[in-house]
Amino acid sequence: MFKKYLLAWFPMVLLAILNGVIREATYGQMVSHDLAHQISTVTLILAFSVYVWFLGRIWPLASLRQAALVGTVWLALTVAFEFAMGRFISGLSWEEMFRAYDLLSGNLWILVPLAVALLPSLMFLTGRKTA
Repeated sequence: MFKKYLLAWFPMVLLAILNGVIREATYGQMVSHDLAHQISTVTLILAFSVYVWFLGRIWPLASLRQAALVGTVWLALTVAFEFAMGRFISGLSWEEMFRAYDLLSGNLWILVPLAVALLPSLMFLTGRKTA
């Protein structure tokens, strides 16, 4: 089961890219850069939520511990991917990349890795049947 969830992280990258493409091609041209990124953060979390809910229906996790492990691995993969792409592909400085995590200045991006980490556990907890 864990291998399936490990591989299931990769389509999340595609969802994130698609989310960014939609932002840039549509509402990103009509609102400020900051607002576009805030909207994009919310839409990405919603897309991830639907995706993880779907995964939970086809591959139910066995325990909260397993769900937490999946979330932790997904978090590590997400942050590693983000910083590798930002640093080595986009050429961003460390300061520029860490700025995306500054919630106090209106940057909501930190909510995405947080959601990636928590969604498997939330999916497990809400998907359990109570007697």
